[in-house]
Amino acid sequence: MRILVWDLPVRLFHWLLAGSFLAAFLIAVSTDDDGTLFPVHALFGLVMGFVVVLRLVWGFVGTTHARFTAFAWSPVALVAYMRAAFSPGAARRWVGHNPGSSWASAVIFACALGLGATGIAMSSGSEVAEEVHEVLAWTLLATVGAHLAGLAWHTLRHREAIGLAMVDGRKVGDPGAAIRSARPLAGLAFLALTGAWTGGLVNGYDPATATVTLPGIGTRIALGEGGEGGEGGEHHDDDDE
Repeated sequence: MRILVWDLPVRLFHWLLAGSFLAAFLIAVSTDDDGTLFPVHALFGLVMGFVVVLRLVWGFVGTTHARFTAFAWSPVALVAYMRAAFSPGAARRWVGHNPGSSWASAVIFACALGLGATGIAMSSGSEVAEEVHEVLAWTLLATVGAHLAGLAWHTLRHREAIGLAMVDGRKVGDPGAAIRSARPLAGLAFLALTGAWTGGLVNGYDPATATVTLPGIGTRIALGEGGEGGEGGEHHDDDDE
């Protein structure tokens, strides 16, 4: 039977991450670094980094299958999982994250945070940061592609529309493994925080200088090589007083 596995914050994170990364990536590959749309790419990147931070917090305080302690981190389990995926016969079914999705998630988290850090470093003109930023972007895209391929393979092999799990939160499993609640209030808080961060970015964005003041932090950073955020690509608003 289908049981509740993924809470609302996990599902919201999934779609917000996918949307922000897709938007940022498409803008990045379709415009020049000094183009008028490039700062928008950076804003989407900052949103992506923020939702990853929220997900990391939820990985310690969330529901059973959302917690990092429930991830299958063992390299031995990963090798066994990959072998079973391409072997005939019944393969073990995982209620929460299987070894493949566990490690894919780790790579996605690391790449997303790395993209945010190198994106900020790029504003100071760092060529090394720019190179690393590009590598991380393509690594993240490849990881997402591999994840989607695994999703399709699971769907065909087990004849289970597993993709729906990130819509309604349910997967096939033992009733004893189900979570009690989708945590709707936590989901609303997740949306509210993301909305506040995004609104703050929009409000703090200055298109004339291609800079943005980070909400709650007060640091102004340049969005791309054309920004004029001051020395080192950033300064504090206190400097203007």
